[in-house]
Amino acid sequence: MGPVSPVFAGRAAELAALRAAHDRARAGEAAAVLVAAEAGGGKSRLVEEFSRDVRAVTGGCLDLGAASLPYAPFTAILRRLGRDAVTALMPAAALPELARLMPALSGAAPPPDDGTGQMRLFEHVLTLAERLGAGEPVVLVVEDAHWADASTRDLLSFLLRNPPRPGVLLVVTFRPEEPATRAPFAELARLPHVTRLDLPPLTAAEVADQMRGILGAADHAAVRDVHARCGGNPLFVETLVAHPGEALPGTLRDLLLARVDRLPEPTRAALRAASAAGDRVGHALLAAVTGRTDAELSEALRPAVEHGLLTTGGDGYAFRHALIRDAVHDALLPGERTGLHRRYAETIERAPGLSDAPSGALAVHWEGCGDPAKALAAAWHAAGERREATAYAEQLTLLERVLALWDDVPDAAELTGRTRLRVLEDAAEAASAAGDPRRGLPLVRQALDGTDPARSPVEAARLLALRGMLRGFQGHDGELDDLREAARLAAASPPDRVKRLAHLASRLLVHGAMDEGERLGREALDLAAALAPAPRTGGLEFIVAAASARDGDGDTGPLERLLSRGLGAGERVRVLNTLAHARLNTGRAAEALALTGEGLAVAEDAGLAHSAGLAPAVNQVEALYRLGRWDEAAELLARRLDRHHGPAVRLQMMIWRIALLAARGTGPEPDPEALAVPLGAGPPQTVLPLAQMIVEWRLAEEDRPAARATADAVLRHPRLAVQPCYLWPLLEAIARAGGTDPAEIAALAARTPAATPVAAAHKAAVTALTGGPAGWDAVIRTWERLDLPYPLAQALFDAACADLATGRPPRSGSTAPPGSPRASAPRRWPGGSPNAPAAPGCPARRAGRSPPASRRWCGCWRAGAPTGRSPRNSSSPPRPPACTCRTSSPSSASRPGARPRPPPATAAWPKTGRRRA
Repeated sequence: MGPVSPVFAGRAAELAALRAAHDRARAGEAAAVLVAAEAGGGKSRLVEEFSRDVRAVTGGCLDLGAASLPYAPFTAILRRLGRDAVTALMPAAALPELARLMPALSGAAPPPDDGTGQMRLFEHVLTLAERLGAGEPVVLVVEDAHWADASTRDLLSFLLRNPPRPGVLLVVTFRPEEPATRAPFAELARLPHVTRLDLPPLTAAEVADQMRGILGAADHAAVRDVHARCGGNPLFVETLVAHPGEALPGTLRDLLLARVDRLPEPTRAALRAASAAGDRVGHALLAAVTGRTDAELSEALRPAVEHGLLTTGGDGYAFRHALIRDAVHDALLPGERTGLHRRYAETIERAPGLSDAPSGALAVHWEGCGDPAKALAAAWHAAGERREATAYAEQLTLLERVLALWDDVPDAAELTGRTRLRVLEDAAEAASAAGDPRRGLPLVRQALDGTDPARSPVEAARLLALRGMLRGFQGHDGELDDLREAARLAAASPPDRVKRLAHLASRLLVHGAMDEGERLGREALDLAAALAPAPRTGGLEFIVAAASARDGDGDTGPLERLLSRGLGAGERVRVLNTLAHARLNTGRAAEALALTGEGLAVAEDAGLAHSAGLAPAVNQVEALYRLGRWDEAAELLARRLDRHHGPAVRLQMMIWRIALLAARGTGPEPDPEALAVPLGAGPPQTVLPLAQMIVEWRLAEEDRPAARATADAVLRHPRLAVQPCYLWPLLEAIARAGGTDPAEIAALAARTPAATPVAAAHKAAVTALTGGPAGWDAVIRTWERLDLPYPLAQALFDAACADLATGRPPRSGSTAPPGSPRASAPRRWPGGSPNAPAAPGCPARRAGRSPPASRRWCGCWRAGAPTGRSPRNSSSPPRPPACTCRTSSPSSASRPGARPRPPPATAAWPKTGRRRA
């Protein structure tokens, strides 16, 4: 390892890209930069050069895995900002949450985690970043993200997908070759506001600049030799330059150690001791471990700093590169390594304040010196700390370490105060909290294998409920079976029975089993009322009220009464969103839009916009879509949902992306992940709308076979008819696709209730699509009574096509009742005035009606009429599709071709005729 060049060689384009991103952030745009390069590739030097001229705060990740401090780079950023700066920027209520990262911020304990603690913490970090950048632009730098623990990666992903603005630039450095970060960062780099910089190797000219900066001069032959040997890696250039005129070591490890070997022995000994601590070590801790005074340690380490092996920062030292630390640590003799780990463990045990994460460090060092009992105890304590910090993935890793050490420690149960079965359960719960069923299911399976339901029914019930939750993450049909069995086993313990019933009832609502969910919710409420002390029942009351609403088909009074009570922000948002869902299903889209707006405002005021606020954001997109306000819906998708990392919200986002693509003909292509979702299982409230939108998109793409294949797949769903509000629009889309036996659709429609106005309208459309053109009168009458212009426009268009196909006389006037939002609005064909001229020879013109001036005309208007675009990515010219309107003629009913796209709703009715939220 050689001296650092004072000349910053190369990287001009990359430095310019960072400065351009900073300019965008200063202008109020979302901006982030991912800097990728191999080990020694110059990531840190580039960021250091960029940071000279901007306001930057840096935090780094450490190569200690779960044993490191959770959210380490953000803790470092908070410490560099200082307690006073953070408390001045953040409300007092946020400080106990942020104290999970920096305990000095608040003496109050963080609120107990109710499952939303991690998301609240993420919200507060986002708010802090935004307030930091409000006055003067700030750059937040996270170094070495390839070493980030899972919780840190989640927080990074959250900030990148929900970029703080204005005035905040997030810069993240990482190694692209690391398996743990390759896929996540590739996905994040696709976000529209994220720039990825892959640092290429230095050119020969740039290596020459670097060498001249170190040596003062560099001849052509030396440059050629160094460039050939180092491959353009800046770190290796420095190392090779340290050996001028000498035979060079053959391996990289030897190359790095050669410079270390030239240092004085006290320096080498201090470096060996530092390597056992990891990539970074505090001065006081290293002094205690080596037995040196502050002055002696400083004197010993000065040559390592001067020769570029160590860097200083804060109160400690860091190896300039992990490769250097690895080479030094790997060169330790076995006894030397064991002794150093023991000295670290004993020192931290005596003085925990010398380490940033004492419990995690103790677990590493006791295991490193071969003391499994102390390693287990330290890992157990560290796991508890990770849970308090909402770092569930790290808690899980530490509990897995406890389980791995268990058989080597005879008194493990005494050390932990737990049986091995309870530790398995704790680990499975951590996996559930981390959203990791792949690791959680084997753990809970082991615990169930060791539990006898006859002797320990309450414990078995708890484990079954946990397995049901983990199965639910995977969309496993066994979820409800586990939850029902858990509720049965808990019958002997009323408090546990209440918990199990509440869990089951809430999941039954997700799966559309409203009757059973309401019944079990009421049973749980009755049981809870008899307990002393009585538990909180707000969640149960919401479950019962939501079930009573029946997706708008029942009584929404209980939900409305809940709003009059003193609800917490999260509970209020949930009630408002459920009411909005009911309003959508009764055709009151403007009211739904107002309710979702109120829910979003409550969530934002409480700092929960990116957690509790996501569900109303999804319903707001749907309300805007139903109202035909597609540009607003697309903008909301991009602003609120397109950057969220949660899988459930991501799937909802995909559904409405596909819906907008099918309706507008423009937008992002459907995500392959959405198209790969199994349609024969899973919650109907997700699977059925997804299938509906895929069918509609396939039809818009003129790919009728693919639309029919989607229809066939979803019709095999075992709970197809449990929620009619999702089934009816799907049935209409399937009927529109054709191919499915009309008798099968008619039979399914006959046994599916259509109690809401929206369901009745879809039922009338299914009848019209499968039974003849006369049915469109009923469809139009139903939609005209509702506040949903897009479905009405679609029905009018379909009716016009049916009229033209059969020569039926035109309908005249509006059938909307007096006073309805449609009665006072002049009927307007999409894209034209009420009296737009028709094409010559068009039957509608002879009848005194104007055809839709749509991009996609019905093929029966006239031969050769323009019909809009061809299938996506086709190079062939547009062609008129044959009419697919059903008529009384068998031949016309079976014609091939694609059904025309309905016109935009905003063109079908003037804005003055629409109710506003």
